Amino acid sequence: MFQSCENFLEPSVDQEIPTEQAVKTISDLQGIILGAHDILNSAVLFGRDIHVGPEVMSDNAFSNSNSNRFVIQSQFNFVTTNAYSAGIWNNLYRAIALSNIVINNKSGLSGAQYDHVVGQAYAIRAFSHMYLLKFFGQQWVTGGNPDDGIPYITSYAQGNNYPSRDPIADVWTKIGEDFEEATTLLNPAITASGTINFRAVKGLQSRYYLYTGQFDLAIAAADAIIGLNAYTITPAANLGAAWATGTGPNSLFEMVFISTDNPGFDSMSRILRATNYGDVEVTADLYNAYDAADARRGLITLTGSVYRMNGKYVDELTGTDNVRIIRYEEVLLNKAEALSRRNSGTDRADALAIINNLSAARGSARVYTDAEPLTVLAERRLELALEGHRLFDLARHGQAIQNVPIRVGGGLRFNNNDTPILFGDHRFALPIPNAEINANSNMTQNLNYGS
Repeated sequence: MFQSCENFLEPSVDQEIPTEQAVKTISDLQGIILGAHDILNSAVLFGRDIHVGPEVMSDNAFSNSNSNRFVIQSQFNFVTTNAYSAGIWNNLYRAIALSNIVINNKSGLSGAQYDHVVGQAYAIRAFSHMYLLKFFGQQWVTGGNPDDGIPYITSYAQGNNYPSRDPIADVWTKIGEDFEEATTLLNPAITASGTINFRAVKGLQSRYYLYTGQFDLAIAAADAIIGLNAYTITPAANLGAAWATGTGPNSLFEMVFISTDNPGFDSMSRILRATNYGDVEVTADLYNAYDAADARRGLITLTGSVYRMNGKYVDELTGTDNVRIIRYEEVLLNKAEALSRRNSGTDRADALAIINNLSAARGSARVYTDAEPLTVLAERRLELALEGHRLFDLARHGQAIQNVPIRVGGGLRFNNNDTPILFGDHRFALPIPNAEINANSNMTQNLNYGS
């Protein structure tokens, strides 16, 4: 099935792909959407790299260069030919291409099952563009051009082979429109977290509206999940076991891996644990941010001077840990931050209750006395550590990437020559891949990465 999806993406010389002939049944469309999920599962995307990169580019983690993986990201040593940028750019646009085949199909099909598949396509298109904008847009770069978002692609093989970058504001708007369209099509009764679904989209909307400063809508999207009463915060005593199941606690959407379809050595556990690669270590700064009673601290193992996130991804042999994209606890934190930043009436008190409830459920002795945005951010760091959020959370709050010490041989230093990376630095955006610049005469490069 996945091989047939790949064939749809093989262009002929004139770029005319006969998708009208190839897509005739619901099963055809479902196969394409599963193919899009398969692309998202890859190690260069959500199988590993999209989550690990933003963590080692923050104060949460670093690369010890054991196998020379994630050294470029850890040291912010990006050039226009690096494989990390190219892998994210190329593969997210591949997922978008498959989504567009489904959205623009001319099969004449209809019905609830058809609507659900098309809704998944809209959701994946929005989700993929959102990550492209987070990594490559100039929204967090001082001096960056507000017109330098990313191309928002809504068709496949329709002659738009040289797209320009859409303005940042327009890209955010289109992402929101696609997420909203998805909610009108997806079947709310389908809740399996292994494929994108209605609950996942509502959760992602709470994240999206937080990023775009639409706090009323972020709260409403979060409440759509909270109001289901289908989830409770995993208690401290069960947290380690919940992560060790492979499916994760309270996942709304996750990348699924089984013994016959997994990243192998390129899995999350292999890069985080001290086996095989083991390049990514947790900073002492993150470990010490937890109090001793916090069950989340127990997910991090301290051996000598080495801190490792061993508890969230445990299967280093066959790589069957699912990678969580959005969990119920993030939805709670999204609501808390939106309340804090809206700060109207009892908002701060409501936000304070959320973060204290979460902290207490994790066994922490910490009791917050305020719910200022940076206080909520501090609890968010503890809950979502090594899940791919930290760099973007710092950026959203206009924070520098601090020069916390890291372990290098027998000494300590910071990745970037002991200098914090101030908010607005051009390295808050990745370079557009050089291959794209060379192939697309309408594409422009990000600030300070050359022409």
